[in-house]
Amino acid sequence: MECRICAADFYPMKTALLGLILVGFTAIFFVINRDEDPLSSIGKTAAAYRGIAQAIKANYDQQLDRLTGYKASHYAARIYRISGDSAYLNYNLRDLELMTGRVEKLLQVVQEDAAIEYSHATAQRWSSSPRAKLRRESLAIAPDFPYYLNSLGILRRAAEYRVCAPQFEQLKAHVLSHDYMHYFSNPLMIQAWAAQLANVAVWVKLLGGDDYSDEFTHAMQQVYPHGQDHLLNAQQYQNKLYGLTHIILANSEYYQRTIKRSDFAWIFDYFDDHIDTIVARASVDVIAEVGIAYLLAEEFDHPALEKTKRSIAQQYDATYQMIPSHTGEFNIASGSHRNILSIMLLSSPRKLYPGPWLSGVAAAMPC
Repeated sequence: MECRICAADFYPMKTALLGLILVGFTAIFFVINRDEDPLSSIGKTAAAYRGIAQAIKANYDQQLDRLTGYKASHYAARIYRISGDSAYLNYNLRDLELMTGRVEKLLQVVQEDAAIEYSHATAQRWSSSPRAKLRRESLAIAPDFPYYLNSLGILRRAAEYRVCAPQFEQLKAHVLSHDYMHYFSNPLMIQAWAAQLANVAVWVKLLGGDDYSDEFTHAMQQVYPHGQDHLLNAQQYQNKLYGLTHIILANSEYYQRTIKRSDFAWIFDYFDDHIDTIVARASVDVIAEVGIAYLLAEEFDHPALEKTKRSIAQQYDATYQMIPSHTGEFNIASGSHRNILSIMLLSSPRKLYPGPWLSGVAAAMPC
């Protein structure tokens, strides 16, 4: 294990040559002009999709140190879960170090009874987008929600790494004593935080608390009836889809295990019936997450999965070796989420690897 971690320091150098090779490969075989179909010359084959995934991955491997600690660890964990490659562990270890400091600050908030103040300070950093506007309005209903959401996110990552420490256990005890029911009972909360509430519903359960999955499902069905998508603006349509995908992703513990379609039949039936609208109207991130949901359900030959793959592949740019934003930007940092999702979708892994587990290499107690 120790040798593999040391090797991680040199991993970007090891992949540089591979990246140069794949640049040439993709420049030859994939159409650069995004107005054309990048698969027109090679057909809709699994090899073509994997080629795009490998090229994007090589690009990010070379530039991983340009990402923030959180984004680099987010990328590293997901590559591990679809490949079992432990060469990226140092990025997750650095994330764990940062998490320890953040837990200390979150515990200080508890001691000072300042969850609301923490949440309002967090809101000061939000943009002026329509989504941010809704979230600020939601603070009138749940003024402490950002605090508990951030706390759950850190505790969930610690659990995924399988490490424990006294301060983590102290924060978990406080977080699990909180009543989350009222977050699911107001439509504005769903309109502002659908994906995040999906996470909350599952994370609390996985950490040993109550299960709010039924409350989340009921709230989503009330706020977003499937037959009324045409009434939703672009932002609310995205929010709905993010809520649907995230209840599946969270239950897979974010790509660590498969799920059963039957447990989420109402969501998959909706995806089946509306996949053409989804690929035409949704963002790359959402389209990829919908496709990954089918992979997690092991429906590898489902027509909807193929449509999501083709949609993502058509947006690939071989010059930059990545999927651009909807405005045509090729920023390696801001584009990391949609590009790691694209790697996962187009790789179509048949095996998942739980972890990475850091209890054997980190200065923390195993859980």
